[in-house]
Amino acid sequence: MIKGVKGKKIAVAMSGGVDSSVCTFLLKQSGADVFGIIAKMLPKDEKEIVSAKRIADILGINLYVIDLQKKFKREVINYFIKESLNGKNPNPCVPCNQKIKFGALIKEAEKLGAELVATGHYARLTKRTGKITLKRPVDVRKDQSYVLAMVPKEAFSKLLFPLGGMSKEDVRAIAKNNNLPVYDKPENQDLCFLDREKGDFIEDNIHQKIGKGNIVDKDGNILGKHKGYIHYTIGQRKGLGISLHKRLYVIDIHPDKNEVVVGERKDLFNKYFYVNKLNWVSIDTPKKPFVAQVLVRNKTKPKKVRVIPEGGKVKVVPLEPIWAVSPGQIAVFIKKDVVLGGGWVI
Repeated sequence: MIKGVKGKKIAVAMSGGVDSSVCTFLLKQSGADVFGIIAKMLPKDEKEIVSAKRIADILGINLYVIDLQKKFKREVINYFIKESLNGKNPNPCVPCNQKIKFGALIKEAEKLGAELVATGHYARLTKRTGKITLKRPVDVRKDQSYVLAMVPKEAFSKLLFPLGGMSKEDVRAIAKNNNLPVYDKPENQDLCFLDREKGDFIEDNIHQKIGKGNIVDKDGNILGKHKGYIHYTIGQRKGLGISLHKRLYVIDIHPDKNEVVVGERKDLFNKYFYVNKLNWVSIDTPKKPFVAQVLVRNKTKPKKVRVIPEGGKVKVVPLEPIWAVSPGQIAVFIKKDVVLGGGWVI
């Protein structure tokens, strides 16, 4: 049972998957006045909408479908294309959470009378005397605080994460034991809109081929040719088409020259990096240096760092080596299980 929700009108952001379905079930069992809301972001989402409608019918609740395809294209897909063309390593799940799932969808839920919006994300929230603390879930294997750290702070006052204290196995068992037909539904792992190789997707959308360019080493020596810089990502090793006596990785990308720079694995460790456009969730904007842990990729092991505020950005100095930090990623700062906030690597 979920405490404090009895009688409250709560919208559940449904996806047609097991997590949001169990979230909906638990809230209804706890006495909340529940309805479902689902965003249509892509034409293929119709399949997930059918799945969500089936769950809504089983649970006896209303489901509202909100068409956000144009906004998703503008805010998420176009962002992904623009950042990739600038040689960065974009994370489209972040603007999707900021602008779609915890932006437009919350507004639509409120129009429908929702007091709170619940999702099936694996994270925890505590709310005491107006102070909000975002925490990693009990099951860190399913930790989704990495992308949630960039959600605007004010949105968390309207949110619930009922699954934060559970494991995925717990959630699937609840679904199975209560005859929810999505109990064994597989998870989506890839970017939802990327239906082909990244570079091909971008070229198809901009109606232009980037063309071949040079693969060079750190000193600018030409080692070979590549098929267009947008087909490559910092840290990539496979698919370079170069045979040397050592393993080579992409260590930099120069869009203006259509040039891919390669080096050894050791070249991808930085002594420091900068993060801007910071979103502090669980603390006030820090004025003094502090020690924390950082995540620069989702579901990786946090690394200890010293964080030094410098105006509107922070300098991050790793106390443990961090591999392949690249512009366009987000860095999320945590202390123990508390998510302090995050920002964009520059």
